[in-house]
Amino acid sequence: MNFSTLFSLLWSPVERFILWLLKPWLLSLIGVALLSLLVWYEGPLLAFNGSEPLAPESRRWGLIGLFVLVWVSYFAWRLWRAWRANRGLMAGVADAPSVAPGVRESQAEVAELGERMRSAMAVLRKANPGWKMSGQYLYQLPWYMFVGAPGSGKTTALTHSGLQFPLREAMGSGAIGGVGGTRHCDWWFTDEAVLLDTAGRYTTQDSYTEVDKAAWGGFLDLLKKYRRQRPVNGVIVALSVSDLLQQTEAQRQAQAVAIRARINELYERLGLRFPVYVIITKCDLLAGFSEFFETFGRDERAQVWGVTFPLAQPPQVETGLASFPGEFDALERQLQRRVLERLQQERDLSRRALLYSFPQQFASLGDGLTRFLNTVFEANRYQEPALLRGVYFTSGTQEGSPIDRVLTSLAASFGLGRKVLAPNVASGRSYFITRLLREVIFKEAGLAGVNHQEQRRRRLLGRAGRMAAGVAFVLLLVGMTISYTRNLQLIADASSAATNVAQLAKALPAEGDVLVTLPLLNAARALPSGYSDGDRSVPLLSRMGLYQGNKLGAGAVTLYRRLLRSTLLPHIVANLENALRRGDASNQEFLYETLRAYLMLGERQFFDAPSVQAWVDVDWRRELPQATPAQLQQLSDHVTALLEADDEAEPVQLDSALVAKVRLALASMPLSQRIYNRVKRQVDQQHLPELSVNSAVGRDVSSLFTRASGEPLSRGVSGVYSIAGYRELTRKTPQAVAEMAKDSWVLDRQESAQIAGANPAMQAAVLELYYADYIRQWDSFLADVHLAPLTSLGQASLVTNVLAASDSPLRALLVAVSKETTLEGVLTSTTIKDTDQRVRDKIAAATQKLQSALGGDSPAPVADASANPVDPHFAALHRLVGNGTGPQPVDEVLASLKDAGQFFDSADAARRSAAPAPSNEVLGRLKRSGDTQPAPLSTLLRDVESGGTALTLGNEKARLNALWEASGAPFCRAAIDGRYPLVRSSARDATADDFGKFFGPGGLMDDFFSKNLAAYVDMSGSQWRWRSTGVTPLNISQDVLNQFQRGAKLRDMFFVAGARQPSMRFDLKPLGADPALSKVTLDIDGQPVVFDAGTVADFASISLPSGKSGGLVRLDATPGLASPLRSDGPWGWLRMMDKAVVNTQGEQLQLTFNLEGHRVAYLLRASSVINPFRRDSFEQFHCPGSF
Repeated sequence: MNFSTLFSLLWSPVERFILWLLKPWLLSLIGVALLSLLVWYEGPLLAFNGSEPLAPESRRWGLIGLFVLVWVSYFAWRLWRAWRANRGLMAGVADAPSVAPGVRESQAEVAELGERMRSAMAVLRKANPGWKMSGQYLYQLPWYMFVGAPGSGKTTALTHSGLQFPLREAMGSGAIGGVGGTRHCDWWFTDEAVLLDTAGRYTTQDSYTEVDKAAWGGFLDLLKKYRRQRPVNGVIVALSVSDLLQQTEAQRQAQAVAIRARINELYERLGLRFPVYVIITKCDLLAGFSEFFETFGRDERAQVWGVTFPLAQPPQVETGLASFPGEFDALERQLQRRVLERLQQERDLSRRALLYSFPQQFASLGDGLTRFLNTVFEANRYQEPALLRGVYFTSGTQEGSPIDRVLTSLAASFGLGRKVLAPNVASGRSYFITRLLREVIFKEAGLAGVNHQEQRRRRLLGRAGRMAAGVAFVLLLVGMTISYTRNLQLIADASSAATNVAQLAKALPAEGDVLVTLPLLNAARALPSGYSDGDRSVPLLSRMGLYQGNKLGAGAVTLYRRLLRSTLLPHIVANLENALRRGDASNQEFLYETLRAYLMLGERQFFDAPSVQAWVDVDWRRELPQATPAQLQQLSDHVTALLEADDEAEPVQLDSALVAKVRLALASMPLSQRIYNRVKRQVDQQHLPELSVNSAVGRDVSSLFTRASGEPLSRGVSGVYSIAGYRELTRKTPQAVAEMAKDSWVLDRQESAQIAGANPAMQAAVLELYYADYIRQWDSFLADVHLAPLTSLGQASLVTNVLAASDSPLRALLVAVSKETTLEGVLTSTTIKDTDQRVRDKIAAATQKLQSALGGDSPAPVADASANPVDPHFAALHRLVGNGTGPQPVDEVLASLKDAGQFFDSADAARRSAAPAPSNEVLGRLKRSGDTQPAPLSTLLRDVESGGTALTLGNEKARLNALWEASGAPFCRAAIDGRYPLVRSSARDATADDFGKFFGPGGLMDDFFSKNLAAYVDMSGSQWRWRSTGVTPLNISQDVLNQFQRGAKLRDMFFVAGARQPSMRFDLKPLGADPALSKVTLDIDGQPVVFDAGTVADFASISLPSGKSGGLVRLDATPGLASPLRSDGPWGWLRMMDKAVVNTQGEQLQLTFNLEGHRVAYLLRASSVINPFRRDSFEQFHCPGSF
């Protein structure tokens, strides 16, 4: 063993140890350890603005943990990135993305590449499980690509390269593919690199141009996607000796051009320059190769045979190409120097001939190879030249017939026949491959340039990082400066605000309402960093390690709370005590809550801040009407702050006498009522939806319904008294009873046990109160629902038809009300509804126990809470709407409404044609039906009947008024009204013909009354009345009827036996005269009545008109009078009577006249008790006005 070998053996482990120490993860771990030690031992010495942030051990452990976490996270991220890149690379190939959507063949090509990769990875993991966790990710290994024409020997060279293939033992070969030719791409996984043996047709693309081009492009895109920095570390171009010797110049040129194109594509698509190694394969086809090198041992066969060009800075391709002929000649000379040695070793003449000619055979490759290299690597102005790293000669296996270029040329020159050499016998030995790959190509893995785009991106990221660090430093410096300035200002503001609070505290008046404390409390609350700023986040520019708000804030909060207890709390206590002293026993709920809040302030074990807060807020809204909403909110906020910390304060001293007095007053309200009030309030606070007319129908029905109270239809029964409210109340009642038991300290400390013992009975009592309210609320609501006023027959028809429609809103309202008043079956198994007999027995026992505790006789058994009284109360309504299936009773009512609608249509048609209204018997039936129905249906039906009747008769009344105005009224006003004898003082007489035409039998007034009004009038009494039964009153005024009655009397007075003109019959007898008068004559329309002094006169019969003297009436006496009494016209006698003094004597009248101071008396006896001589009977008549 020589020295170099010994040194190599000793240095190798040292080198590996040094490399292990220089690994980034180990160096960084050492750095983290040193930094952690520095923090642990030197951290407590670090002080900043009077603060020692690293003095507590917990903080130092936290910072060290942060360092370790960052270190672990960084390297975990690196491992994850490598794992993701490796997985992505494998998945990218295995998933075979479409690289040429228009070419199905190329898709199949890449798909088959993917399938082969999946198979390879599966076998690789099974063959070497350590690869899963080792650092040798495929992503990190160098990648090399073999390119060359089909059959150029790439696969054979790899197969016999002598490298270690993990797949060989598992699958019997180094790659998933055959040796006889690479149809697709084989992946050769070695422990040192990944070798991509591409199909030769990818290089030449001469079989299926589009397919090969698309598959090649897709393959390159996969490499670039998952190995962005160095997609490949180099390219190995394989060129076989057979191609160099047997192809024509044109064929070699085409192959060279194709290879140059593939290399340029790699440069362009991958974006980096990489070294290119040219390997001349199948050198065993040179005649004499096997014989020349058969004496080489394993190490000699593994050496490198070829030219490695020196690296220039920057690398120059022209230098390598220019030096190649000389280097090739040097290789030939080296062979020449070995010929003599080999000839001496060989005795066979034919073999010695091959040995001798081998250098010439090798030299025959020179020109063709030079031209090939120039074509592939020569620089031009249009393409970037490839980096030719070297040219090497190899032989993978010795197969095929050798090619004797020298003898072939000589035979051709002399016209001799060519001798065919015997084919090589495969020896299984490779020549000049192993060390070429390991010690030349793999060692130069870092020679490939970085992806220019990736390098540019990293450079930009680096610059951006440095700029960010600079900016961060500047921002940190500026931020700390701003923070320092702000904290100085904060300290100044706090000092100024504290001075202001002190001044306000001195100026606080000794007396006054709570509003006088607001300026002081607001100022204390608003102290910088104090209570009002407690929940506010501190801006970053106010912190930066310099923030002083925490220290200032603690003192500010302490001052604020001390002021709350010294100024605000006394007002609250005083208000509570005042409310208790003036408490109204009738409002026991408020009084109870007041006492509860008062006791909470004095008995800390029962303190509940929200309860006290709620009472105080309500009290101040009531007691401070002058306060603005903003002031009330400020007071509420201060109370919240006071009560937050009040659980740590001393309790308030309570007035025990006042407490006892209030407890005594509260004892008058039954416990069940108090619990019920509380539960009802809790349910009401849930704002359950009301059931209103609109919500029941599902739309606005203000055109159909109204409420007598004036409430809108959108308001209805509170949600407390609904099915949902019933569920909530029954659910909350047990809890409320328990809470009342827990709150029994408010009234009596012994009450808790009593409530707990009678819990079920108490729940039942609460429910009884609720049921009573439930019925009362719904009764009130249903009684309040009425039909909207009917304003016209057309509108009445529309309303009734809508109510009777198939989607009747009336039906919807009734169904909704029925649903909300049916409590049977609503409660779940956890409620009182499902309380079984065992629980009811327990209720009874608990009730008896409670009664015994309170004293007195045993109470009556507790009513079954499940038998609610609501359902029986509304049973008629429930029966009306039925169960929703089949015909229902309500259908008959709706049919009656439909009939009413048809009646209104008929009445409206009669109105338009001025015909009499139809019989309103339909409305009568509707009214009678309504009398038997439950509310609200009964009310609504009565509304339809009354409104419809009013409209019908109102139209009839209008018709009659119009008829009267068109017939009798004008004549009456023109010929009768204001005339004598109806108006005694009138100088105008109503003519006899006019009087008869109007008042006579069959006259205007008599005819109108008998045809139009008689059916509506009760004439059985002395005073006519409008009928109230049998027909519906027309609602015409009584005065109109009185005038028709007076007209009938006038008819009977003046028109006897159907006469057409007015007439009067009576007997007249002189009673006496003044003695000064010897004779008195009264001539009545040619019928004289004479009185002679000293005689006794008898009655004289008078009939008017007599037709003798045109109605003249004259009273004269002897001796003669200067002005005798006289009157004429159809009413002459009545006018004469107006001049007399009339006295009644039974059914007779005494008439006394004054004749120029002399008295004359007569006795008048009417022919009938119905006579016109009692004037008061018709002087009240006037023409009937508007009906």
